[in-house]
Amino acid sequence: MHLEEKFRRLAAILLECKQLAIAFSGGIDSGLLLKCALDVLGAGNVLVLFARSELLRSDEIERAENWPAANGYPRGVELETVNIQPLGWKEFVANSADRCYFCKFRIYTLFRERMEKRGFLLLADGTNIDDLKSARPGLRAIHELGVRMPLVEAGLDKNEVRRLSRQMGLADWNRPSSSCLATRIPAGLQITGERLDRVRHWEEGLERFGFVGCRVRMDRHDPAAVSVQLADADFGQLKDPGIRLSLLRFFRSSGIRRVLVDLEGR
Repeated sequence: MHLEEKFRRLAAILLECKQLAIAFSGGIDSGLLLKCALDVLGAGNVLVLFARSELLRSDEIERAENWPAANGYPRGVELETVNIQPLGWKEFVANSADRCYFCKFRIYTLFRERMEKRGFLLLADGTNIDDLKSARPGLRAIHELGVRMPLVEAGLDKNEVRRLSRQMGLADWNRPSSSCLATRIPAGLQITGERLDRVRHWEEGLERFGFVGCRVRMDRHDPAAVSVQLADADFGQLKDPGIRLSLLRFFRSSGIRRVLVDLEGR
């Protein structure tokens, strides 16, 4: 099926919904879904729900909450921020292999409560078909709660989402995908505010060095070691001995003695 056909199918799916609440992360997938829903249904029939917490970096929160203005909707779009405290959820901080299931189930249950009070019956999120190809415990919560996945229903993969987003003039259409900071903490290590702060500090620091969209993962066994994932385009910067030395100094200032680079990249 050609991209244009998939786009028309997405529009038809949204039109059938009539009214829709969208679980909005601020990322490219939910951004495309939101843009299409606004165009097809009109702002009055779309409720945008965003979960704000310590699992996100401040720039990610700002980008999500400013999405309407940055994408041509200075007024009229209702974006409701839902403040959550995941560090108070015992099953989440335990960080088992099902952590994402517990988190998504909690968040989407809160979203359902908010939307139903406003008279919205359908909740959708930005899952695309590539997301179905990997082990994602959060998908179980999506199915159990009856959350719609319009991008999946239309057959759109990640590259197609980016292409459509670019065609529609969305800001940050080419920004690397992001995920919550808890994903940088290996399963079995308890999720704490201190660990989240360290990951946030490392990634914001690397972005200041020019490594946009990087991820820094803790080591399961060695608290003085991290693994760094870079965008493919950024590997060339590591050829500069000065940059490598600066990065080592940066990490060593926070107690890290071993910095590994994941050759698979992002």
